[in-house]
Amino acid sequence: MLKLIDIMQAKGTLTRAEADALRQAAVEDAEQTEAIKKDVDNQIAEASKSAASDWTNKIKLKGDMRLRYQYQNGLGVGPPADGRDRGRIRYRLGIIANPIEKMEVGAGLASGGDDPRSTNQTFQDAFSTKGINLDYAYIQYMFTDNFSGIGGKFGQKGYLWKSNDLMWDDDINPEGFSGAFNLKDGLGKAFLNGGIWVIDESGSINDDPYLGYAQLGQSFESGNVFGTVAGAYFGFNEFTGSNITLPSGAVGNTDTNFTVLDFSGELGVKDLFAKGVEGSIFGEYVNNVDTSTKYDTGFSIGGKLTNGMWTLKYIYADLDANAVPDFLPDSDRYDGHTDMKGHELIGEYKVFKNTTLGLDYYHTKDKGQDSINTADQNILQADVVVKF
Repeated sequence: MLKLIDIMQAKGTLTRAEADALRQAAVEDAEQTEAIKKDVDNQIAEASKSAASDWTNKIKLKGDMRLRYQYQNGLGVGPPADGRDRGRIRYRLGIIANPIEKMEVGAGLASGGDDPRSTNQTFQDAFSTKGINLDYAYIQYMFTDNFSGIGGKFGQKGYLWKSNDLMWDDDINPEGFSGAFNLKDGLGKAFLNGGIWVIDESGSINDDPYLGYAQLGQSFESGNVFGTVAGAYFGFNEFTGSNITLPSGAVGNTDTNFTVLDFSGELGVKDLFAKGVEGSIFGEYVNNVDTSTKYDTGFSIGGKLTNGMWTLKYIYADLDANAVPDFLPDSDRYDGHTDMKGHELIGEYKVFKNTTLGLDYYHTKDKGQDSINTADQNILQADVVVKF
């Protein structure tokens, strides 16, 4: 435009004043066009940022990877009793979405096989590929600030309070429906959990086994003192042992009648010994009131010290043969069997924000209440865990 104005002025088509006026108008148009372009670019950038923010607010990824060396002496059942070394891995990846307000939909994949108590994969079979399975898939809805419900295959946290893993292995993700109600009171928070969890389903029987449970508890805090106490009822219905596909490692029961009462608690103190160190003691007692044998109780007691960077933990567990169904307890403690007693010592140190080094040692032995002759067992696990 400016070159055209110069040519027209040179030929005498425009006077100098007219040419100067057109030049000024052209410059102003160019400046206005540039301003409009910048404004449009800014609007596009803001819209893209808002869209990205909206997506990240609705969908989140989480997961962890664990490398483990494990030495095991005495398997509980069968050889080799003189020792076994294993390298193992665990990988878990989850997607958590919030499609609408107060609703959460989650799904997770994990390494491992069909064992509900373990997502480990052992280094073996000449570099074979390893399996990935559906670890959990659920829908959760917050009906009110005090009441939530969940359905599908989901973690125990939030719907079953535990002080330790005497009865329930932490890796078990039950299947069914649960509800959780909590209410603040003068002591802290009272809570009520309950639900129905499906144990198995078969087209060849009319009554499938399932578990109905209810738990009532109270958390409290006063100054540096904190704690939780809870009592639970677990009713195993239509559970005969013969009508259920039990996972591998379920050993110890001599009876199939189970109605279990569970009492657990924890009492702790913040800023123990030194500022930032937290200490607590905890315990659990279980009693199967439905068995026809006398081997119907179990208990655990332990303590924990932590400052956020390091953690030390000790547990003593004693479990009768028919105290709980033998497919539920911690699978690392005496291969997950009932009819056992022994010690566990755990040490963890956080080397980075999301990276932890850990040692876990078990020494357990058979109580001799079932017909299976087993030896003492020692397990040492050395872990590197990275969360993301």
